[in-house]
Amino acid sequence: MFIQHKQLKSLNVPAAKVVHLHVASSRVQLAFAGYPPQLCQAYLLQISGGNKVLIVVAFYLAESQCSIFFVPKFGELPSEDAEAMYEEGYTFVESMGFVLNETDFHLLSEQKKQSYWAALPICRPPQKQHEAKSEINPKIDEEMRRLRLRSLKSLGRFFASM
Repeated sequence: MFIQHKQLKSLNVPAAKVVHLHVASSRVQLAFAGYPPQLCQAYLLQISGGNKVLIVVAFYLAESQCSIFFVPKFGELPSEDAEAMYEEGYTFVESMGFVLNETDFHLLSEQKKQSYWAALPICRPPQKQHEAKSEINPKIDEEMRRLRLRSLKSLGRFFASM
């Protein structure tokens, strides 16, 4: 079982610690709590730290330009349990509509690993977003609220007539 790691905003680990890396072949529209629905890229990776392993599922939200990370409920695992948890992560990502592809990251030279790793958006800190609410005209915001209420009433009447 994977849970969201809300404090983690980017992966600041050396490329040499990444044992396996799968990347989704295309983006999928998803909605995460606190973010508008948007296209996301998915990553599944295994990070090694001595005799412990951490499996990470990462989603990069294209519009918000930030990453959301999921880790196993119990965190790091012993090396012998890594394969089963990696498979569970694979299933978790694919259940959200992604198709994962092996990157052969583990076969790259150290220099190519570092450049590939540094280019991934999940390794960069999130972009600072402008506060959209402070830029909205209060008059327009009130009009939108009234329009939504009118639309909901209309929809209610429509369903009642059925």
